Amino acid sequence: MTVPLDHGPDAAPARLRTVLSRITQGELLTLLAVGIFAELLTVGWIVAIFNRESSPYSWEQAFGLVAVDFVALAWLPVPLFTWYDWFPLGGARHVRHAAMRVLGAVIVLFVSSWLSMTALHFAGNSYGVRPDVLGVIAPGYPEQLFWAACAVFGVSIAYLVLRRLHGARELEQRNAELQRLTLEARLNALAAELHPHFLFNALNNLAELVHHDPARAEAMLLHLSSLLQATLTTSRQRTVPLAEELQLLDDYLAIQRMRFEDRLQVTSQIEPSVMTVRIPPMLLQPLVENAVVHGIEGRVGASQLRITIRANVGLVEVEVDDDGPGPGGSAHRGTGTGLQNVRGRLAALYGEVATADLIALPGGGARAVLRFPMESE
Repeated sequence: MTVPLDHGPDAAPARLRTVLSRITQGELLTLLAVGIFAELLTVGWIVAIFNRESSPYSWEQAFGLVAVDFVALAWLPVPLFTWYDWFPLGGARHVRHAAMRVLGAVIVLFVSSWLSMTALHFAGNSYGVRPDVLGVIAPGYPEQLFWAACAVFGVSIAYLVLRRLHGARELEQRNAELQRLTLEARLNALAAELHPHFLFNALNNLAELVHHDPARAEAMLLHLSSLLQATLTTSRQRTVPLAEELQLLDDYLAIQRMRFEDRLQVTSQIEPSVMTVRIPPMLLQPLVENAVVHGIEGRVGASQLRITIRANVGLVEVEVDDDGPGPGGSAHRGTGTGLQNVRGRLAALYGEVATADLIALPGGGARAVLRFPMESE
């Protein structure tokens, strides 16, 4: 990730926080492991010098010298990472920023070499290492610059690797966020298509009653108000509990019962285990509305509407049956908006694992069948 150039008074602390927050625990442990491995190689080198100089020093003393040197160099990644982030490559200033990176690395090189040499001499004197042996281990410049340059070079390579990893990770996160926003936009568009469709049909039903039965029209209006209030609330949610969706459906069916009276007979069979399952809002209403419009309207006598919801191997199965003329036999020639909307919403949320079908029942009637993954609260 490229950090914007900012030379204000709070820029350095901000970048320090950015670098530290950017490194994951696994990456930090990897950096420490590489540094410790390099210092272990130094332990073997110091022991070889002890043996060559016939010095009576032990492995423990070699580990002590290297531990002090490691502490003196462990700070290197923070200023280098911060400095490199401060001057990102790319853009019109890439040459100047590259030069500034080199300048920063050179400054850190001299500081780290001086600290390492000072720390080794301090530790050597504390351990009683002879000056001639200590001079071989930490001879001073330019040898000390070479060893410090190895550390600076290693940290710079680590920065490039981590920067590439972080860039790939952030690109993946942005793609995931883009997919999420695209999904939400698609669901919102489908919901916006559904609600006017439903409202248009509900108002038509109300208009039929308002002239010849004002009392029933008033009762219907109260149910419609409750239904619309619930619709506005749930439309902002990705999913709602099935129990909440069934309450919304009850308001819709109450409106239809006022219209059809005894001609509409509704039965339902809902497994208790699925009452807490979350489903897309306004998913059942268009199925029931299709059954009413195409299976019941225009018929003489009672009509049956049956709603079945159950769990089946990790899926929720919804069936809405009517005993009307069946698919294609209705006198109403709708646009198919309701079922198309349901299919689109299920596909947007669950992909190919979700299905929405309309099938003819033996002996007449139609069955709308939905299957989609079970998501509990």
